[in-house]
Amino acid sequence: MQHSKSLFKLLAFLIITCVGATVSAQSLDDIVAKHVKAMGGAKLGQLQSMKISAEMDIMNMKVPITTIIVQNKGFRSESTVQGMTVVQAVNGATGWTINPMAGNTKPTALPEDAVKSLANETDLTGLYNYKEKGYKLTLDGEEDLAGAKVYKVTMTLPNGVRRINYISKDTFYILKIVAQTSMNGQDIMSENVQSDFRAVDGIYYPFTSEVTTSAMPGTKMGLKITSLEVNPKIDPKIFEMPQ
Repeated sequence: MQHSKSLFKLLAFLIITCVGATVSAQSLDDIVAKHVKAMGGAKLGQLQSMKISAEMDIMNMKVPITTIIVQNKGFRSESTVQGMTVVQAVNGATGWTINPMAGNTKPTALPEDAVKSLANETDLTGLYNYKEKGYKLTLDGEEDLAGAKVYKVTMTLPNGVRRINYISKDTFYILKIVAQTSMNGQDIMSENVQSDFRAVDGIYYPFTSEVTTSAMPGTKMGLKITSLEVNPKIDPKIFEMPQ
């Protein structure tokens, strides 16, 4: 049971879903513009919803995960572990979970920090229109990432959450994201290395990710998307906490 509890904490965190100070603001805007173009350009502005089916390889187990997101409104994920289905959802500023792994078969409210983290995931468009969304960006130089030359762009969200994006100088895809978030009063760092970018309805997504987190030192998780739907019709009631 202790193993199950640790696994759930890790899943909860993962579903919530890190040289040149003289680089000009214009250069930063050029990089972001090229990144947005590479990801699909104006099509990003048409994103209203998404449904993602994926499989996570964690602790020698294959964990299926289904995630449904409505832009800036709702987030819901379902993962099946050891025959038990864990649900996490955010509906605006509130969130809830059903966690049979912890003995809770009825919906319970999520803590504030978990709601905050999951609410960040309701933005499907990333750096697109970042100024209008109130995101603050800084260009913190260039680095070598496993042989790839990347720009290091730090994004700070209005709620203070920081994400460091490593943007390829070649493809302008984001190859790695380092994020810092809080869970149960603890600061947690995570690294998400992204690859296998594929187009779905003209928008590009990383179909393979490798995640590490300070919450589980030495553990590496692989995530592969098996299907991705863009702008499916979503019943908003799925984000509401069951009575």
